[in-house]
Amino acid sequence: MNRSVLTQDSIEIGHSLDVRFQRSEWLRRTGARRAMRIPVLLAFAFVFCAVRSAWSQEHEVPQVEILGGYSYLHSSGTNFNGWKATLVGNVNSWLGIAADFDGGYAGGPSEHSVTVGPHFVLRKNKRWTPVGYGLFGVAFEKSDSGESEHGFATEWGGGLDYEVSHRWTIRIFDATASITHVAGETHVSPKVGVGLVLNLGKK
Repeated sequence: MNRSVLTQDSIEIGHSLDVRFQRSEWLRRTGARRAMRIPVLLAFAFVFCAVRSAWSQEHEVPQVEILGGYSYLHSSGTNFNGWKATLVGNVNSWLGIAADFDGGYAGGPSEHSVTVGPHFVLRKNKRWTPVGYGLFGVAFEKSDSGESEHGFATEWGGGLDYEVSHRWTIRIFDATASITHVAGETHVSPKVGVGLVLNLGKK
């Protein structure tokens, strides 16, 4: 047999084996990639279902909520540090009536307010609850000289609550536009705070 023929046959056999090896290697890698996708897709599906389930679970609605915490107010170029207390009576799962009391102090000057109004809640998540409110009432201001004035006050704002347990909730943040009209002057001041909420009763 001609040596050139044997050489040609050997080349063709080697090429065929190489093609089969490359094909089997490609199939092996492709199969491995596909196999790796399965647990990843299952993990994503599990996380999605868990988040969706948690988001769809509603809070139990307490009859009364009592908030107490820290409040910071920046008004007329002065920083006031103080406290905030709110009492909320819930009418239903999304609406309550709130009575808010707060005080801020900056050495000599001080500001206090008492406001009442609607309190709104979005109870669509097991742990996280957005809140909003619009309150109206009276503001009391005391100057460096000790003179006191009072006038109209309104507060528009909201915050975010995190439920620790059925009894206790943390107000992660509370942001308010505090508007006062005292002694003929109107001031729009930012107010922020944090607090702890005690939940009582059940609707």
